[in-house]
Amino acid sequence: MERITASEQIFRTLRKRILSMELKPGESVNVQALADELGVSKSPVRDALLKLREDNLVEILPQSGTHVSLIDMDQVRVERFLRTSLEAGAAVRFCASRTDEDLADMQLAIEAQKNAFGRNDMAMFLAYDDAFHSVLFRSLGFDRLWNIIQNQSGNYHRIRLLSFGMPQVCEDIIDKHRQMLAAFRNRSEQDVSSLEENHLGKLDDEAAEIEARCPGYFKKQGKKENL
Repeated sequence: MERITASEQIFRTLRKRILSMELKPGESVNVQALADELGVSKSPVRDALLKLREDNLVEILPQSGTHVSLIDMDQVRVERFLRTSLEAGAAVRFCASRTDEDLADMQLAIEAQKNAFGRNDMAMFLAYDDAFHSVLFRSLGFDRLWNIIQNQSGNYHRIRLLSFGMPQVCEDIIDKHRQMLAAFRNRSEQDVSSLEENHLGKLDDEAAEIEARCPGYFKKQGKKENL
């Protein structure tokens, strides 16, 4: 059984709240209130917040306190590049080596996504979206790479969650997953590559509208560029 420290448990709890948008970008974080809520001293809360700052999920400023970091579009670009670069290569390898069990796991993830969408549970919809893609890395023995993607994608994760509020986005994601599953089943590397590029790059077309809808959630940038 894994044994974790109080600060690690608090870190995981707060990270989940931030990534699920329960704690929204720009929201103030009160150390004493968190300590009281979690039944701990302020010391492990501070340690957890320092670790979250290293992941660019909170900002700690002497004069204005601690706040959940605004979504940084420059970092979204970096994090998306990391994700697409690693997954594009993994998908082609997976196409050749995938098993029937892998395909069954992907199908289960799609069904779970559909159910989450029906319940309007966008946090779980995103969790099952990641579950679909994680099958590639797990099957190839690339769990470490998947963990790197997850640990370094706080900005990308949150803008993906916001994108689900746009018309037809969730339905399109489910449809793309079905197409990808069919391509993996047929071991069609060309179709897999095309679908991966289109699927993971879809946020390019949505980013400006998301930012316009929720301007208070985003760090102000200078010159705007495409993702």
